[in-house]
Amino acid sequence: MSSAPGQPRASRAARTLAAILLLVVPAPALAGGAAVLWQEGKPFLWPGGGAAIPFHPDRGGLGLLDHDGAVAMVEEAFGRWQQIPTASATFVNGGVLPVDVNGDNFVPFFLPPAPDGLSAVVFDHDGSIFRQIFGSNTGILGFASPEWVDTADGRVIEGQAFLNGEPFVRGVFPASELLAVAVHEFGHYCNLQHTSVNGQIVQFNDTRGPAPFDIFPPESLFQKIETMYPRIIVGGGQDSPHADDAAIFSSLYPDPSFAAITGIIQGVVLGPNGRTRLTGVNVVARNLANPFVDAVSAITSHEALVRSQDNPRTGAFRITGLTPGASYAVYADELQANAYATPRLSPLPGPEEFYNGAGESTDPVADDPSEFTPVPVAAGVPTGGIDILMNRPSPGPIGLRRNGVFQLFPPFPIGLCGAEFEDLFVDANGGLTFGVGVSFPLESVDGFLGGPPRVAALWDDLNPAAPGAEVSFSETRNAFTVSYRSVPEFRRIGANSFDITLFRASDRVELTYGDITARDGLAGISCGGRVTNAREKEVDLSRVAGRATYNARNQTAVFESFDGNDNDLSGRVLTFNAPNAFKDLDEPNDTLGQATRIRLPFNSSGRTTALGLGGDRDFFRFAGRAGETVIAQTVPGNQVDTVLGLFELAGGALLAVNDDGGAGVLSRLVFTLPSDGLYAMGVTSFPDLDFTGTGGDFGRFVLDIRAFRGQILTLADDGFVEIPIGFPFLFQGRSWERVFVNANGNLTFGKGDAEFEPTPARLLAGPPRIAPLWDDLSPDRGGAVVVEGGPTALTVRFVDVPEFFAVGANSFAVTLEAGGAIRFQYGATNQNDGIVGITPGGGAADPGPTDLSAAGTLTAAGTVYERFGPGALDLDRRTLVFTGP
Repeated sequence: MSSAPGQPRASRAARTLAAILLLVVPAPALAGGAAVLWQEGKPFLWPGGGAAIPFHPDRGGLGLLDHDGAVAMVEEAFGRWQQIPTASATFVNGGVLPVDVNGDNFVPFFLPPAPDGLSAVVFDHDGSIFRQIFGSNTGILGFASPEWVDTADGRVIEGQAFLNGEPFVRGVFPASELLAVAVHEFGHYCNLQHTSVNGQIVQFNDTRGPAPFDIFPPESLFQKIETMYPRIIVGGGQDSPHADDAAIFSSLYPDPSFAAITGIIQGVVLGPNGRTRLTGVNVVARNLANPFVDAVSAITSHEALVRSQDNPRTGAFRITGLTPGASYAVYADELQANAYATPRLSPLPGPEEFYNGAGESTDPVADDPSEFTPVPVAAGVPTGGIDILMNRPSPGPIGLRRNGVFQLFPPFPIGLCGAEFEDLFVDANGGLTFGVGVSFPLESVDGFLGGPPRVAALWDDLNPAAPGAEVSFSETRNAFTVSYRSVPEFRRIGANSFDITLFRASDRVELTYGDITARDGLAGISCGGRVTNAREKEVDLSRVAGRATYNARNQTAVFESFDGNDNDLSGRVLTFNAPNAFKDLDEPNDTLGQATRIRLPFNSSGRTTALGLGGDRDFFRFAGRAGETVIAQTVPGNQVDTVLGLFELAGGALLAVNDDGGAGVLSRLVFTLPSDGLYAMGVTSFPDLDFTGTGGDFGRFVLDIRAFRGQILTLADDGFVEIPIGFPFLFQGRSWERVFVNANGNLTFGKGDAEFEPTPARLLAGPPRIAPLWDDLSPDRGGAVVVEGGPTALTVRFVDVPEFFAVGANSFAVTLEAGGAIRFQYGATNQNDGIVGITPGGGAADPGPTDLSAAGTLTAAGTVYERFGPGALDLDRRTLVFTGP
């Protein structure tokens, strides 16, 4: 998420560190390097080469240690890093915290609203803080990270560390390992991420070399486990930094001699096509003369802030701190544990393998993964070009874990949605994704439309790791097929078989189904969140089956979601001409002089409006009148990090700008026009706040612009506000002068209502109510609620208001007329559920539901309602009139 205009330079460091850098007996880690980057290749660092890094210990004790003992242990732990001879960092005890931090007062130290001059080392003596943050019996022993950083120059301003004493009191962990926990966490405090060289050999019984080869001779790893391995291993010696830890720490805070007296090995790891740069591969270098003590690692892309294929740091690794004159075996190793700042690639798209010099290739016959070419190291001179080409796996079964993904490289590029993909990711849950591997067991329309480009044959909670199940791939010169055979749902329910076939030089996609036992799920093709607008409607795929080819080239998505009783895919064959490229027909509209002419209200969901790569800007011109309030927003469903700007067309003055006023990274701008004239709404991407063309994001956006003369209500989530009606309004036998507007899509009389889960019982028991769409809506996350009053009518408009857990938007209005009539008017809604209707409330009798879309004359007396299940609302673009008395 981008920062708001005017945000101070001091920014909270990435909270991912505090959440994932957890030490437990069987728990997670990271491969070498910095955890949080400031710029490409530049991590956030304590200033001055780490000179006099401050820390402020807690006032209390820590588990079995009293206060003095805990402080002494902390000083010893920081001292272990300070003793590394090739590093320059030093540490200073800045004095104790102002209070003894405990479960009652920890929040200001865990989430301080601003830098407070303290870098807290908190002693959670009895575990009460950790229980509140993580829950009971998690075994989490500590977390730490830079806390506040300067985004202008990359300085760490303050750090934080929390240590849990409770597991040591209970004997879950030996007290002798508390120092190791502290040393590990203080590595994170200095912005180190996890490492992995020996730890997973012990914890996961990993091989001593590329799997399945035990190349290096057996040797006890007692006292040889790297400090920054993500899990504490009793007897591992993690209370003192090892070669891997020292190398990484010294690369961040180097002594002047470090570069001159040590060596570097660097290179790139490429996929089985020999071109794709792979992120998240652990590369290990072992000294052939001392393979387990002198072993250092790095994870590919660990210096890349943007992991695009055109970034030379993507796929690259740099292993530092090596012994001059030594020769190293270098190999690609799959990370077994979780919790990596750089996302781990697991499983690898080919077998683990050694670097093999001139023998490197993608052919497993020519490039034996168990053979290596020693890499000699010289002092002060990087050894470059140590590139590892992953071997191409042979067609057949792939080791797909539950909720896992497997990256494959077809023998030809795959055309989809106007792009060509050299690789794809097989999803355990029944489909393929492109550009990024994603596996989530709970299918959803929002995830299908808003995620990566996807071909889903049966998106459901499947378990390909169950006995008897198999996922495999096969390929010919012209076709690439991924096959699922007898794959049950979770808990081994049923068995589902189907194929996904992609074709060379064609956008054709074929889904072939055998027996399908799943009754729910989702199937189809989506171009993903950078192309869809989240308003695409599902189709009946059974009508697609049997056609020669279903032409989906002009559709951003074609799909069907099954609700648990209507999955009818068994035995069918679905053939699609997949979606093609989508063109922004408004281009060129990159300047105010080229601005597209529009009339308000305007919504671009029916056309393709998009920001291209390279700082594209789009402008839209319209006529406005003095006193009108313009509400403009990029609506939920977009992924691009937008910025909106309102310009006066004559002279080009920028009147208002907004970055993140909408939901997530979307924008929302509200501005009252000062005079009649021509205006332009500009759309760019963050950080282009001055519209000079420096935006860094791209993708489709949907722009919505409305102009109103009424009052804009400020409504918090589940909030309400009381307003005057402006005339006596007769409703349910009583005259009312005021009405409550509730954020959740309804009006009530006599009192407001925060209820967000509508039911017929709550409708009948509550206050007198008029509900054009009573649902869990969130005007504070996007859209607007506008009141327009007059002597004979009051209109309350909900404009593009999203549901709390959804990305779509809803537009509707309710008008109260002086004669007692009520009018509901609907624009576009987002597959909502909820209740629509009116009632006197107060325990009214239930007359049963009414089909409002089919009803004729409706009366504004008594109770009339319809309850809609998810996706069943059928009132889009309709008007309902309840006649008055």
